[in-house]
Amino acid sequence: MSSLLLETNYWSTILSFLVGQHFTNSHTTCILWHSDFDFHLEDVEPIPVIIINSKKWSNYSDGYDTYNWNQKRREFDTNGISYNDWTLRLTVAIEHSHCETFIAFQEQIPEFAEFFYHSSIYSIWRSQRNRFIFVATEKLFSKKQEHFLSQYIFHDQPHIFLVTSTYFNSSVVDIRINRFVGKRNFEVNPPPVEFDLIQRYDAKLQEITWENGRNNDVSQKLRNLQGREIIIGIFDYKPFMVMDREREPTVYDRATKKADIFIDGTDVKLMLIFCKLHNCTVQVDTSEPSDWGYIYTNATGIGLVGMILDRQNDYGIGGMYLWYEAYQFMDITHFLGRSGVTCLVPSPHRLISWTLLLRPFQTALWMGVMLCLLLECLALCITRRWESSSVPGSHTWFGSLIFGCISTLKLFVNQSTSYVTSSYSLRTVLVASYMIDIILTTVYSGGLAAILTLPTMEEAADSRQRLFDHKLIWTGTSQVWITTIDEGSADPVLLGLMEHYRVFDAEKISDFSQSEQMGFVVERMQFGHLGNTELIPNRALERLKLMEDDIYFAFTVAFVPRLWAHLEAYNDFILAWHSSGMDKFWEWKIAADYMSAQRQNRIVASQKLTLDIGPIKLGIDNFIGLILLWCFGMICSLLTFVGEIWLRREIFI
Repeated sequence: MSSLLLETNYWSTILSFLVGQHFTNSHTTCILWHSDFDFHLEDVEPIPVIIINSKKWSNYSDGYDTYNWNQKRREFDTNGISYNDWTLRLTVAIEHSHCETFIAFQEQIPEFAEFFYHSSIYSIWRSQRNRFIFVATEKLFSKKQEHFLSQYIFHDQPHIFLVTSTYFNSSVVDIRINRFVGKRNFEVNPPPVEFDLIQRYDAKLQEITWENGRNNDVSQKLRNLQGREIIIGIFDYKPFMVMDREREPTVYDRATKKADIFIDGTDVKLMLIFCKLHNCTVQVDTSEPSDWGYIYTNATGIGLVGMILDRQNDYGIGGMYLWYEAYQFMDITHFLGRSGVTCLVPSPHRLISWTLLLRPFQTALWMGVMLCLLLECLALCITRRWESSSVPGSHTWFGSLIFGCISTLKLFVNQSTSYVTSSYSLRTVLVASYMIDIILTTVYSGGLAAILTLPTMEEAADSRQRLFDHKLIWTGTSQVWITTIDEGSADPVLLGLMEHYRVFDAEKISDFSQSEQMGFVVERMQFGHLGNTELIPNRALERLKLMEDDIYFAFTVAFVPRLWAHLEAYNDFILAWHSSGMDKFWEWKIAADYMSAQRQNRIVASQKLTLDIGPIKLGIDNFIGLILLWCFGMICSLLTFVGEIWLRREIFI
């Protein structure tokens, strides 16, 4: 079956055949050159090829290379990322050359498999069409099989072709592909990887001598996953994620190592139906995530996103926004929905203060009243100064001014005067002033009666602008509520609101909601339901009011690991989900099944105050302004009386 000729052109024929079959749609092919496999591609449509020779990396000089490697080294050092030559070269090849397909040989395979995964994370460019050809002799492959197949790439990538020959110069090779589908054995670390023989190719005859038709259809592999597990990181966050250990049916929880948890939710439902269509198995992991977590600049993380980055989970959901820090090192799906960040803020209180007597008139109207009284005073002063009188002598300007001020105040409060005038001009001015004053006092009395009867509420911080103006502290359980905001493009109001945001644990938020003057974060979902309200106890809802608008809104997505094999199919499924209207149906159904409709309606109804506007008992608070005014008048009168006594004493002395 094999030829032992020393010619090396068999590898040219073999690899040209494989590249022509599987790499024709590739953007760029990266070849990790090996001196024992000297070849060139024959009869293949021209495709971009990058040659990477790991043996010569130590001889490269940055001054003579085509790329300034120091630039990438500084970027890694700044972010605290650990790297070596493999990581550096592969990252640059993926990021700048856009390599999607790769060919590696012999002992380079385990090194490539180990560092390619990290390089794919560090590179900002990504692809969903990665394919790999690994070439090795059967002797070396069987000798170091456990070392060859111990990396994530063999478990997570569906299109890995393993080409094995008996000797270096054999003309017949076996072409295998990793199975990928089917249940994985997580009890063994690393899990075993199985390869299926799909073809046997004879380079001397340049034909396929044997073919497994059942496993040869590479493009259809992902349509039937044959029970392959997809692991979801989950915590209870209604209505996006629902978990319950009392309901049926249950799924397998990797934290407890048994099937004892029920899951549902608007985001979970997508994956459950997707797995029904593609014959995969959903498992969950509740070991770590208590919230969404955080991603650091060195490509490590905590919480739910950290578990995805560490490859403990395959799928992260829960109202996740488009977080750039996480997107740098992970992939995202199409949008799952729209979510608006808003707050429950303290309800406005009834306005009762000493300024109550001033509220019947607005500031501009009070200024008009003062101007009218001033004109009355001047008119009475001037008229009295120049009036014709039978009494000899004329009135002085000071005396006329005192007369005008006192008469104006008496008329304004509907008090009579003992002054008798015989001048028709002064009488006319007095009558006109009295008519104006009686109209003003009547209007004021009606406005005051309305204020005392109908409640006047203070302004609540129930809008984005008013929340900023009131400088009200608003709080949530995680920093991610403001992580989505782009500080470079945010408006001044949003930047000001970020400064007033505080992070507290769930217990403190529950306590604060019953007493403190704070805003509490809730999510307004695409079709009107509210999430993140479970922290607020029912007794606290009486003093809280839902904001009228959103502080900001964002589209929710699911985060998945880089090079996630199901991303393309899952994105197509999401678009079909939205176009069919199932997103609205499942939001309403899940909210009805797992959330209190009465509580939801109560929170939404809090936007409009429903007050009892019937008769109320007036208390001292209603008249505190009048009492203060009376006290002020009495003090002024007392001081005037004391002053008059003092002046008379000085005169008598």
